[in-house]
Amino acid sequence: MIKGIYTAARGLDARMKNLDIVANNLANINTTGYKREIPFSEIMNQAGSIQVRQMTDYRPGDLVQTSNPLDMAISGNAFFVVQSDNGPVLTRNGNFQISQEGFLVDQSGNKVLGKNGAINIDKFTLNKSATVTISKNGEIKSGNIVIDNLLIARPEDPQAADRLNGEDFSTQNSGFQVAPENEYEVKQGYLEESNVNPIKEMEAMIQINNEYDSAHKMINYLDKSLDEANQIGKV
Repeated sequence: MIKGIYTAARGLDARMKNLDIVANNLANINTTGYKREIPFSEIMNQAGSIQVRQMTDYRPGDLVQTSNPLDMAISGNAFFVVQSDNGPVLTRNGNFQISQEGFLVDQSGNKVLGKNGAINIDKFTLNKSATVTISKNGEIKSGNIVIDNLLIARPEDPQAADRLNGEDFSTQNSGFQVAPENEYEVKQGYLEESNVNPIKEMEAMIQINNEYDSAHKMINYLDKSLDEANQIGKV
C-alpha cells in the first residue's frame, strides 16, 4: 500500500511539471522561433528499464512576411548561429538588427556568425544607402559587395541540445555541424512564428489536470486505507 502511495505521488509530481511545461508553451505562443516543449513522458530504453525524458518539438512554425530586410527565417532543418558570452548558440529567431558598431546582432545584442566570423555590415559598405540582400543560401551582399555567408548549422543531437530560453539552444555538450546548402533556404523579410498550437496545448492542460485530480484522489484513498489498517492493528 505504501508503494502505491509512492507511485501515485510520483505521478502527481510528474503531472505538476507537465502543467508547468504546457503553461510555458502557451506563454511563448508569440515568441519568434520558439520550439514547443513536449511534456515529460516515460519511455523504455534499450536495457528495458523505464526512463523519463524531456524532449523538444523541432517542427517548423509558420513563416510570416515582414518586409524588413534584416528579418530572416529558415525553411528546413537548420539554425542561425549567434555568439553569446558562453559560446555559439543556435536559434530560429531571425529578428536581427545592425548594432552601432555595424555588426549584425540579435535582439539580445549577440553577434550573428557568418562563415568568416561575426558579420559586420558597415565594414564592407562604402555606400551607406546600399540595399542589404540575403540569398537563399545565406550569402549577404550590400549592393554588389559580398560581405559573408550566414553560418547555418544544426545540432549533432537535437534532443541533447540545452534550451537557454524560448528560442535559443546551446550545443556545448553535443556540438553542431554546418548544414548542407541543399537542405535549407534562407527567407529574407520573413520571421518564423512559434510552433505552439494553442488548441492542442489547452487540450493537453485539461487532460493533465484530470490525471492530476485522479492521482490526488488515489493518494487520499490509499492514505485513508492505510490509516484504517493501522487502527485495526491497534485493536
